Amino acid sequence: MEAQELIQRYQAGETLFTGIKLPGIDLGGADLIGIILTEADLRGANLLFAYLNRANLCQANLVGANLSGASLNQSDLSGADLRNANFHGALLQGGILRDSDVTLATLQDANLIGADLRGADLSGATLTGACLRGANMRQEKKSYYTNLQAAILARADLQGANMKGVDLSRADLSGANLREANLRDADLRKTDLTNANLRGALLTDANLSGARLNGANLVNANLMRAQLPQAEMISANCQGAIMTHINLSRANLSGANLSLTRMNSADMSRANLTGANFKEAELIEAFLARANLMNANFINANLVRADLMSANMAGANFQGAMMPDGQVSR
Repeated sequence: MEAQELIQRYQAGETLFTGIKLPGIDLGGADLIGIILTEADLRGANLLFAYLNRANLCQANLVGANLSGASLNQSDLSGADLRNANFHGALLQGGILRDSDVTLATLQDANLIGADLRGADLSGATLTGACLRGANMRQEKKSYYTNLQAAILARADLQGANMKGVDLSRADLSGANLREANLRDADLRKTDLTNANLRGALLTDANLSGARLNGANLVNANLMRAQLPQAEMISANCQGAIMTHINLSRANLSGANLSLTRMNSADMSRANLTGANFKEAELIEAFLARANLMNANFINANLVRADLMSANMAGANFQGAMMPDGQVSR
């Protein structure tokens, strides 16, 4: 079928085109709102700036298709094959991409506000500058999760997104907005979160081993039981964060702001805490063995039963702090 015939049939009121084979078809700028193209073969199709709002593209083959600038708001792409497709600047607000294969696709500057991405495979996809506010990527089952492994999400807007259990290992989230995002149980191993905004984010039980959080904003974030061994958190702002039972062994937190944090039972053994600010922090039973606390600020901090064995405390300020033995430092 030629593009003109499809458009004419659609304009005549026909919308059902299930299983149609249209590889390489040119439908650039076409108005196909509400069209049903389930299981259609649209490999390499040109859908540049096409109007596909509320279209049904379930199980469709769109490998290598060009959907740049297309309008796909509230469209259903569940189970679709979108590998290497180009969605640069596309509108996918409220779209359903559940269980779709989006590996290595380009979604730069795309609008995915409120999109359903549960179970989607976005590994290696480019989402630089994309807006995913309120998007749902929540893990449904233990072995069923959204895959964003090695995805590029630099400067993406993920405020309030539900990313519980998502695989973001080795992803680039530098400068991303993750304010109040749900990242509970997420896999963030070796993820780049440099200068990311994680203010108020939920990171309980998340795995951030070897992650880069230099300059990140973690104000009032919840990192209870999070794993951050060997993480880089130079000059990170963690003021008021909940970090109880956190693992920061061998992490680099030099110059970090940890004032007013709750770090009871935190493991900071062998961590670099040079010049870190722990003013008024709770560090009850914290493990700081062999940590570098040079020039750190512990003014009015609570260090009751903390383990400071062999820690380097040269130049550290403990004025008004409750020391491990329960005595107030003068």
